[in-house]
Amino acid sequence: MTGGVSSRVLAMLIAQITDCHIVEPDGLMADRVDPASGLRAAIDLINRLNPLPDLVLATGDLVNDGGATQYDHLDSMLRALSMPVLAIAGNHDDRTELRSRFTDLPKGGPDDTIDYVVDDFPVRLIGLDTSIPGRHDGRVTTDQMIWLDRQLSAARERPTIIFQHHPPFASGIPWMDRDAGFTGAELEASVLRRHEHVEAIVCGHVHRAIHHRFAGTVASSCPSTAVQLALDLSGAVPSYTNEPSAIALHQYTDGVLNSHIVPVVVADRWSPSWALEAEVPGDL
Repeated sequence: MTGGVSSRVLAMLIAQITDCHIVEPDGLMADRVDPASGLRAAIDLINRLNPLPDLVLATGDLVNDGGATQYDHLDSMLRALSMPVLAIAGNHDDRTELRSRFTDLPKGGPDDTIDYVVDDFPVRLIGLDTSIPGRHDGRVTTDQMIWLDRQLSAARERPTIIFQHHPPFASGIPWMDRDAGFTGAELEASVLRRHEHVEAIVCGHVHRAIHHRFAGTVASSCPSTAVQLALDLSGAVPSYTNEPSAIALHQYTDGVLNSHIVPVVVADRWSPSWALEAEVPGDL
């Protein structure tokens, strides 16, 4: 969890991948999706960015069933990234396997949450484990929030991003909120209201881009690199859609954080003639 840029630099670029749901080689997820294809494309996109991100946040559900073979497959792909990767557990992850692959994570057993702080970059990063072994819903506990308050109080002058798997808000998709929701949002909110230096909470889990005003900051979920959940607000059964895979890019510059959702697709890029001819940009 080291490396990157000097703390004196007031700029940072963070790539976020989430809900990769890697299965065994040549396996499928949700009956028809090759999740490895989406992750490879996301990694290729990240490695071609200019400038390159300082690091990658991997916000949980990195594999589909928590198995060692799936983590082997994940690891073989993540090695292609040319920058550090910081991971947090999701409801499909296994904490023991995750710790064995990301060896800078704090030590512990399967019932010990993976909560940690990274101080090596211009933006301070706090990983918060919202997973509950054997369940799809998530939570934070009182003990975790005491720990979080202590960490935030220790560096009030540092801009901070919290990364966790489950968003601390309801998605509006009824089955998701019922069967895989989040407990402890009010505990987390009570801590964050005391700390104005939290720039954002970045999450996964929902397989969609959602932005939510939360406790004086912004909480957002990033789309999956594997497959997106259908936006069904009617309460129907779980369903997926072939919307493209995506990553998020969080750009911190001179005290301002901008977050971009970037689809992982082959897309044309061009400049119109007026942009090439004009010395000063015209009306956009």
